[in-house]
Amino acid sequence: MMNMDKAVGDIVMLVLRDGLPLKGLGIRQKKIYVRVKGHDSVGIWLELPEYQVPQLAHSSDGPEREMTAVACALAPWAVIESVVHFPDLDGFDFPSPEVDSLGFHAG
Repeated sequence: MMNMDKAVGDIVMLVLRDGLPLKGLGIRQKKIYVRVKGHDSVGIWLELPEYQVPQLAHSSDGPEREMTAVACALAPWAVIESVVHFPDLDGFDFPSPEVDSLGFHAG
């Protein structure tokens, strides 16, 4: 039997419901590969590598400058159609998955 506890730290494929439910995060694909950081009754916590955020500290480049950071975001269960875990597939498991297309393409 599979449960979400076994997927924490691993790469999963999320299949999202129609209508771009996570477009506010910049996710516009129906299927995305992400690392699961945790889960709770609300949804799944996802690692978003190389997430673009505004520069908060004063910068000589001006307020429009963005920086890249590792972020965690909550994908509510209501927007998830399916979670596909690959427990025995080399490269998709903790601690060092080697997935070229980890994350998503911001649109």
